Amino acid sequence: MKTNFSLLFYLKKRNKYEGGALPIYLRITADGKRVEITTNRTCEPSRWNSKAGRMSGNKEDARDLNAYL
Repeated sequence: MKTNFSLLFYLKKRNKYEGGALPIYLRITADGKRVEITTNRTCEPSRWNSKAGRMSGNKEDARDLNAYL
């Protein structure tokens, strides 16, 4: 039996978002069942690459965050 499995890192905006860093969430999907958990990390929306699911840039903070993810 084959299992479909995927991971997605994304920024989650709150209802009363007024700017600043957003929390990074992880969505795990296995056989169509989804679970979302927080990574306890944040990122500025302008520095987030949604296609790659990573923080853009080459600075130390971006490298550290991407290594954590």
